[in-house]
Formats: sequence, structure tokens, C-alpha cells
Amino acid sequence: MFLLILVLILVIFFNILSNFTQIISKQLSKQIYPVCDTELNIRSQIKDLKTEQDGVQMVDEFARHAKIQRRIDKLLTQVKQQTSDRNNKCTMVGFAVQIGIYVLHALVMISLMISYRQEPLLQFQPEWFYPLQKIVAFPTGVSGGLGIGCWVLVCNSVIYRIKMFIE
Repeated sequence: MFLLILVLILVIFFNILSNFTQIISKQLSKQIYPVCDTELNIRSQIKDLKTEQDGVQMVDEFARHAKIQRRIDKLLTQVKQQTSDRNNKCTMVGFAVQIGIYVLHALVMISLMISYRQEPLLQFQPEWFYPLQKIVAFPTGVSGGLGIGCWVLVCNSVIYRIKMFIE
């Protein structure tokens, strides 16, 4: 009975954890790839140049206004490139977190299946599952027994249905 509840709790935990992969990866990305000082300096330079440009009359000093605008555009392209590089790295971190969660889930479930492959979780009358006895009993092979593999599938199916009902 303990193993039934443990597997159910693990399945619920990994389903909830997979819903928070984006939040986890975003926080992890902020720690691994913070905004660098050069990007912050460039952004402050852009802000200063824009305030300087606002003080220049376009009609009276067009050449100076255009020169400042070219410098702003050049700095903006540098900031966009650095931001794009950082966002690409953050996306890769997100994929790595998601893959890590799936691998951890698979390893936990496989280790449970290997550890408890000989004993059924519950024992029923063999006639109840007559055509599907071997599938329901997987990996134990005990006729009328409920194996951990079938229980994991049932738990996943129930959680999926509940999620669909809620949404």
C-alpha cells in the first residue's frame, strides 16, 4: 500500500515539476548568464545620447543630430546582439532543465520498476483481468497482481484527465 501512494506522489510531483520548468530555467539563467557590465554601460550611453539628442534642434543642427542618431543606432545594434546571445543561451538552459527533469523522472520510475519487479502492488482475483493479466501484472508476472508499470500508467492517466478537467 505504501508503494501505491509513493508512486502516486512521485507522478504528481513530476507532473507539477514539469509545469514549472520555465520558471526554474528563468531563475537559473539569471544566475548563470546575468546582464554584463558592458551591456549596462552601453544602455546608459544610449540613454545619455538620447537626452543629448533631445536637446539638439534637428532643423538648426541637422549634422550633429544625425551624428548622434548614428551613434545611438550603432550602440543599439550592439545591445541587441548581446541580448540575443544571452537569450539563446537562456533557451538552451531551458531545454537542459526540461530534459533533466524528464531524465530524472525516467530514472526514478525505472529504478522503482527494477527494485519492485518481483512483488505486485495489489493482489486481485485473476479472473478480473482475464484477457490482460500479463499486461496488468507487468513486470511481476503474477496472475491477478497489479504491477508497478500498470500503476504508473493509471496514475499518469488520472492526472492527465484531472488536468484536462480543470483547464
